Amino acid sequence: MLDPVLPIALYLLLGYLFKIFFKDNSKELVEFVIYFSLPAMVFVKIYPLTLDLKILNLICMFNTIIIVNLILAYLIGKFFALEKKTLATFMIIATFGNTSFIGFSYIDAFYGQDYVVYALIYDLFGSFLLVVSLGAFIINWGSGNVVHFKSILKSVLIFPPIIIFFITVVLKFFDMPTFIMNTAQTIGATLVPLAMIAIGMKLEIKNIFYKVRITSLALTLKMLIMPIFVMILFGIFYNLDETWSKATILEVAMPPMTTAVILAIKGGLDERLAINALVIGVIFSLASVTGFYYFLA
Repeated sequence: MLDPVLPIALYLLLGYLFKIFFKDNSKELVEFVIYFSLPAMVFVKIYPLTLDLKILNLICMFNTIIIVNLILAYLIGKFFALEKKTLATFMIIATFGNTSFIGFSYIDAFYGQDYVVYALIYDLFGSFLLVVSLGAFIINWGSGNVVHFKSILKSVLIFPPIIIFFITVVLKFFDMPTFIMNTAQTIGATLVPLAMIAIGMKLEIKNIFYKVRITSLALTLKMLIMPIFVMILFGIFYNLDETWSKATILEVAMPPMTTAVILAIKGGLDERLAINALVIGVIFSLASVTGFYYFLA
């Protein structure tokens, strides 16, 4: 029953043990994933894909889900009278999910690589674009800093997977040699194990009970309430038997985004709260995401 998720748990454990007994190489692994594994995955999945109105509709839908999540997080945070810095941190961890590293891992494990493309579109044109735009505004608002539009635009334009996406759109007009496709597939296959091992190295258990009430509230909204809400809507307007619907619901159920947590820390928000949510979210996802998968099945 747990066969698909056990490799993910093992990767996390290997990363954590490597950090304990040797050292934390997560920075180097994450950089390799961002500059090589993820762009290779983008190329392999986007090159054969027909970019049509359906893809545009998916992008609009994914962005709508994240924005609704953000509004709910703000309203809940205000209801509980969270002070500004804590509220901004709460909104970040309760809204932006790890739809790339962890998301790709779960979709690959449960539905196969053919459906990673939905997670890819959700991540690139939903999670990533919104976290470096809306997320940056929230982080700067919470920490009292000024928002610089130039830096936001630069973050989008120099992100390697985004660059490769547009290059791939152009390359679609040309036939690619077999050795290039095979090489890209091989490099792209390193994404899941390397990303999960890197996240395992980032896990910190010492702050597990820091502001646990706020953390639990954020994770309940992010990993339970939102996917259930989306699942109900999909059951009304779409077909829950279709794999793309299931993959989308699992993406919505992902734990807090590593990139969002890093940006929150760099921006001066509540570091321990952000890291605590990331750690507990990753561990909890082994049960919650698996639960959603079997329920949908």
